Amino acid sequence: MRLNRRLLASSAALLLSLCRMPGAAAAEEQTIKAFSAFEAEGQVMTTGPNEATYVGLLSGPLYIENDQGPMNAGALVCPLVLHINLKTKTEQGIGQCAITGPAGNQAYISLTCAGAPLVGCNGASAITGGTGRFANATGGGNFILRSSMHEFEAKTGLTTQAKTIGIIFWRELHYKLP
Repeated sequence: MRLNRRLLASSAALLLSLCRMPGAAAAEEQTIKAFSAFEAEGQVMTTGPNEATYVGLLSGPLYIENDQGPMNAGALVCPLVLHINLKTKTEQGIGQCAITGPAGNQAYISLTCAGAPLVGCNGASAITGGTGRFANATGGGNFILRSSMHEFEAKTGLTTQAKTIGIIFWRELHYKLP
């Protein structure tokens, strides 16, 4: 019974810390672990002699971790562009994400990364604000994005539909609310 109360209190605190109601205004600063197992859909095409470009949208639930395991904290949606060097087997990406919490508040995060297929695209994220209590949020953290994107090959002059799955995770995502 005591463990259930502690689990409930910890869960409620985590959800409130990320997606509190707009009327509740208090300064807050915290570092969390977060991840999303996502699906992505877009297009891949050849954009140079040894380059392909993926333009798509990834989306999935966002989870934050506490002592009792992962907890659903909302939804993550990110339009992104990934440039793939076919000769060196490297990739560089950029994206803009919106995280929507249960109360409808959104936090916006920009992403930049570099890496290699299968290994992942490692990079930095920056919280750029949001709506409601996240209107002036700041922060960010390093992340890793891994997907099955390596399974697609662009064909010269053609656009290929690409669907993939993957994971994006932050070991330390820091945020500050004024």
